[in-house]
Amino acid sequence: MRRRQRGAALATALLILIVLTLLGLAAMRSSRLELKLSQNAESRVNARQSAQAIADGITQVDANLAIGSGPGFLACYRPASGIAQPDSLPFSCDTPTLPAPADDALRAYSYARVQRETPEFLTTATLRGAGNSGRSYDYARFTVTGGYDHGSEGFGAAEVVQGVLKLHARAGGVSYQ
Repeated sequence: MRRRQRGAALATALLILIVLTLLGLAAMRSSRLELKLSQNAESRVNARQSAQAIADGITQVDANLAIGSGPGFLACYRPASGIAQPDSLPFSCDTPTLPAPADDALRAYSYARVQRETPEFLTTATLRGAGNSGRSYDYARFTVTGGYDHGSEGFGAAEVVQGVLKLHARAGGVSYQ
């Protein structure tokens, strides 16, 4: 009986073992790729939320949206030298006048800018259905930019630019366009 055995079971077992090893390696490689993709997606979402938080924080403070300075008013924020900086800054900000975000991570890798747009005021006729008396109020228009850029270390980057209208008691003697 022993003379008839030629090792077919051993060869079959080795073949099955090789196939299972290759399938295991492919599954590991695929899971590593999916992990990197999910980490990238998480970084993008976190960066977008950080940029939105910066823009929202700026619009919540009335002093940041200065109407008295007229069209062309510009205020900005960038981290002070000596702490971490955003990887990029899409505008010059020589004299930061906006307050720093309270959160340390936002303070280090964020930037912000507020710009007053022309015309000086928009009337409620321009903004139909605003729900306020056109005789008493007008609106000042601002562009608010909030950005977060920590991409060099894999934490993502995003920028939010949004328009903001600030309600203002109409002043006498102002010409409206």
